[in-house]
Amino acid sequence: MKRLALGLFSLVLIFGVLAGCGDDSTKIASDNNNKTTTKKEDSNKNNSGSSQKQTNDIWTYYNNATWSDNYQGFKTTIEKVVVTDKAPAEDGSDKKQTAVGVKFKLENTTKDKFTTYPDQAVLVTSTGEQIDMPSMFGSDNLGGEYDEGVKKEGDVIWYLKNAGTANNIKWVKFKWSIHKGGEDEIDAPTHDYEVKLELKK
Repeated sequence: MKRLALGLFSLVLIFGVLAGCGDDSTKIASDNNNKTTTKKEDSNKNNSGSSQKQTNDIWTYYNNATWSDNYQGFKTTIEKVVVTDKAPAEDGSDKKQTAVGVKFKLENTTKDKFTTYPDQAVLVTSTGEQIDMPSMFGSDNLGGEYDEGVKKEGDVIWYLKNAGTANNIKWVKFKWSIHKGGEDEIDAPTHDYEVKLELKK
């Protein structure tokens, strides 16, 4: 039980980098003794500028893998995609897992209600995997009913079954839906999203 608690604590620390990744930024890193240290890290871009590797960071960032949509006044944005083969195991063990992460930003610019669950999106990868549900421990709670003017942003993380495949992923696809109205309006017309993003190094 103690090991599981430590693993979840480490998971929260590491997934927190999605919110702050980009140009020079302060990160929280965890060492083997679960002590936390704050480090100033430099970002290095290759010639294409499409991916970034942060110094002392487990993630590879694809800041140009972006997408946005405005559905009847409800704005949904994917700000970046990240991949790693060194994510802390969900079961709290010392093992490392392969994971894909996305930073979402959502805003209801209308006076109406909308319901959407990007934090339950299906992930499909170019390496032949389909993950039907993201990690509940590593992901932020972004789904549900959005009342007028509500804004949310956060990270959604999927653990892959095939370890060591992060660098082989050429594209990712995300599938979820949205409808105008509250959660209880189950007969409302649904708008389905299927977003495919190329991960170019």
